Amino acid sequence: MKNFNLERFIIYSVGIWLLLIPSFAAIIAKEEGTLGTNIIWIAFEKLFYILRFPLHTIIQAFGFIIDAKIYFLGVLINCLFYSLLIERLISFLKLYTKK
Repeated sequence: MKNFNLERFIIYSVGIWLLLIPSFAAIIAKEEGTLGTNIIWIAFEKLFYILRFPLHTIIQAFGFIIDAKIYFLGVLINCLFYSLLIERLISFLKLYTKK
């Protein structure tokens, strides 16, 4: 983590949070049956399953019930995880292309 760029990490975190807001709204609309057939909202609905992946999938696999505080804390951790993953991947690609 020698070339870690905090500014990029924060930008990616904010970007993922901005993607999470409409995807959360789309999943609520799907559960209520009001999503419709708009391709953008369906894409946001599918994106929600990707953004909740590491932590919520593991927790639900063990059958734990999560309340709202733990749920949103898990979403925050997932977003930070994806931000770190993207930042490290971009740093690696920049380093790799320089050589």
